[in-house]
Amino acid sequence: MKKVAALTLILVLTALTTESWAQFRQASTNEYATSRVTERRFRKILGSDYDNPKVVAPSEKETFVYDEKPLRKRRKKTTVDRDYQQESRARSNNDVYPDYERPSHLIEMSLRLAPNASVNVVEGAGNFQGFAPNGTALRPSVGVSLDYFFFKDRYAFSSGLWYTIKRMSYRIPGSYGETRWNPGAPVKEGVYNLQYVQVPLTVKMFANNLFPTSRLYIQTGGVLDVKLAEKPLNESTNAYYQVAQRDGTRRQFGFADAAWLLGGGIQHRLNGTNALNIGIIYQRGLLDVARPKDLTVRNRMVSLEVGLKF
Repeated sequence: MKKVAALTLILVLTALTTESWAQFRQASTNEYATSRVTERRFRKILGSDYDNPKVVAPSEKETFVYDEKPLRKRRKKTTVDRDYQQESRARSNNDVYPDYERPSHLIEMSLRLAPNASVNVVEGAGNFQGFAPNGTALRPSVGVSLDYFFFKDRYAFSSGLWYTIKRMSYRIPGSYGETRWNPGAPVKEGVYNLQYVQVPLTVKMFANNLFPTSRLYIQTGGVLDVKLAEKPLNESTNAYYQVAQRDGTRRQFGFADAAWLLGGGIQHRLNGTNALNIGIIYQRGLLDVARPKDLTVRNRMVSLEVGLKF
């Protein structure tokens, strides 16, 4: 009886083991099973190798060579682009100024001293025939300048108030003012100092990307002059003044003038607020300032400008 029971148990365990193994194989097969459409595609691509895959030895496997050079180039280019974008963004926001510190205020004021050399353009006719320019001489100019930055820190509208003395001087024929013409008479002269208040209406353009503590600038525009006084010099030998006094003419020059200004220079930063301006300015007079209708006088002036910005 015991033998029969043991034999029955063995047969049951064998049946169970066989069924479990079949189920495991079926599950393993189904795990990697493919659809009929996929099989057809693989067969079409691989051909006979689909049913009999070729076993490749480890020594025959393709070795992948990793090239770092293109990747390094891409990394470098990406880094450069990112740095450029960050710098451009910082510059657009006025956050980084590696070359010249941005202006501390929207409006900057400076005191200026500009000694000038005046030259006259003289043309005479009628009683003033033979009038000619009489050299150059230095005259002072002092005042206050204002720079209003209207576009970032590079473009500014520049104005101010300048007290300027201009020299007007003629070489006069010896017969001027005489009742008889005398060709051998010595040449005379007439010299005046004209005092003006000048109002410049100009634009300054700064170049920042040159030096860490200095920057160049160009200035151009117009200047309006209002005459305050005219003073004759050397009255005892001033033939033009003497003739005017004899004829009862009090004023020899008009009350206003206008000029075109062109200049340039360098602005050197002393600290976060102050800077030193050094430049050269040329003013070309546009109006005839002489009152007699037969006499035409225009002024030309070159100035060496030194200013302290604060």
